[in-house]
Order: sequence, then C-alpha cells, then structure tokens
Amino acid sequence: MEIDFEFRKERKLGEIVQDFINLLRLVLGHFFQTILKLAIIPLCIMLILIYYGTTKINLTASQSWTESLDLIFVAFATLFSLLVVSMVFFGLAIEYFVLLKNKRGTDFDSNDVWQAFVANLGKYFKFLIVSILAFVILFIPVMFAMIVLMFIPLVGSFAVGILGAFIGVWFFCAFLFYREGYMPASNAMQQSFSILKKKIIDYSVSAYVVSLVFQTLLVMLTLIPSLIIGIIAYNTIGFDTTFFDSIAGRLFTSIGATLLVLLYIVYYMFTVLVSGIIYETAKEVTYGEDVYEKIQHLGKEEDGL
Repeated sequence: MEIDFEFRKERKLGEIVQDFINLLRLVLGHFFQTILKLAIIPLCIMLILIYYGTTKINLTASQSWTESLDLIFVAFATLFSLLVVSMVFFGLAIEYFVLLKNKRGTDFDSNDVWQAFVANLGKYFKFLIVSILAFVILFIPVMFAMIVLMFIPLVGSFAVGILGAFIGVWFFCAFLFYREGYMPASNAMQQSFSILKKKIIDYSVSAYVVSLVFQTLLVMLTLIPSLIIGIIAYNTIGFDTTFFDSIAGRLFTSIGATLLVLLYIVYYMFTVLVSGIIYETAKEVTYGEDVYEKIQHLGKEEDGL
C-alpha cells in the first residue's frame, strides 16, 4: 500500500517531530506486524535463558560465588544474547526504513526485511568496527562534556540528553550514508558530522524530544504489565523466600523480564524512524533535489575501509 509521506524535503525542528508522528501513524500497524514476526524466535530464546537463569539463582543461592561460576556464565550469556538481539533488531528496523522510503509504501513483508538485512550484513559488521573505534576515541571528551553539562542549573540534564541524542543520530546517519554508498566506512563519521553540524540544534533537539516521549510511554507501558503480573503472582504464589522454588514463580519472572526486553527493543526500533527522517533531511540539505539520482554516481569506488 502506498503511503502519503514525503521523505525528500528539508525540515526544521518542529517539522521533524511532526513528520515523525505522521509517519508513525501511517506505518504503525505494518511495522508491528512485520517486526514481531521476526521477533518470535529470539524472544523465545530470551525467555528460556531468563528462566534457566532464575532456576540457577534458586539452586545456587546458598553457595559462595566461587562455587557458582556457572551462574556468572549464564548471566554473561543472557546479557550477550540481549545485546545481539538488540543489534539485530536495530538493523532490521533500519532495513525496514530503507524499504519503506525506497518503495514509498508498505508492499513488503518480514521476508523482504530479513533478506535486505542479510544482504547488507557485511556492511553492518564493517561499520561496527568503525563505530567501536569512534566510540573509543570519543568516550573521554564526550564523558567530560556530559559531566560539565550536568552541573549547569536547571537545564543540565536536558543538555546531557540532547548531547546523547545527537551522538546516536550521528552514528546512525554515518552508517546510512555508508550503507547507501555516499561515503566509505573509513571516514563516514567525519563526513557525516560535517553535514549534521549545519543544523545540529534542530537534529539534536528533535531526536531528544521524541526519545523523551517514548521513554515516558515506555515507563507507563512497563508499569501496568508489571503490576498485573505482580498482583497475579502475589495472589497465586505469594512473595516470600520460596517464590523462586516454584515453577510458576520462575515463569512469572521470566515472562515479565521478556516483556520488558520486548518493550525496550521496540523503543529503540522506533527511534530508527525519527533518525531516518533526520537522515533524509540532512541528505536533502546536502545533495539537493536530485539526491536519488546522484546516488548512482557517488561512492561506487569507496565502498570499503
């Protein structure tokens, strides 16, 4: 189905936020339908890992840490799995956005998104190396800037959030400029920063506003299921020292934790949409109306480190 949305245009701060709301309203149902089909197996794996972890906690509660090294291994395995799942679905959300803007509609499904992700998997790994190196270089100055901003009265926390939002948009746009062949991976960070700094306030504030709204909604969505699961667990099992001794207790904990993981994954995937709109805006500002024609001639020989 074709959607009535213009990706190719220059936007100001208010227009970025408004266009994000308009795009979300148009594709929300299709987005969930497409992505959740891909999420079933990973979430089932997370559910099993969390259940196994709570079981190990119960069995090793009376042991010292030297006697329960396998519990530490389970904890690291769970965290690593969560990291991998988050990164994969962040990539799937990117491919969803690319398909959406290229097709100018929702005439694609989960298989198309997955095939696009697999086809560009090499680029994801290559840029992951670049982003890790960039993070190492930027870590100290960014942390120093955030610490300084935190001491600014009244607006310090907002300034920190805006800076964090810009870092996320910067990395996102750098990858998409590389992903679509405009820049080589080796200097995508530098070139994309030169592009984004032209409207750094608009891009940073709009990304932060959307992120703040979704964080508020996420807290509300997390609170209600947690209360429901907690009430059910309390009325059926009770919260005491034997809670993890029962299968039902561990199952309630695992389901609640898995739902929490799902909500946070959906939150980060939704940020792709607003970052994608910012990317399209920055691209339009830089390359002009013929941006989609220029892509055939830019970066063809620079697709590499």
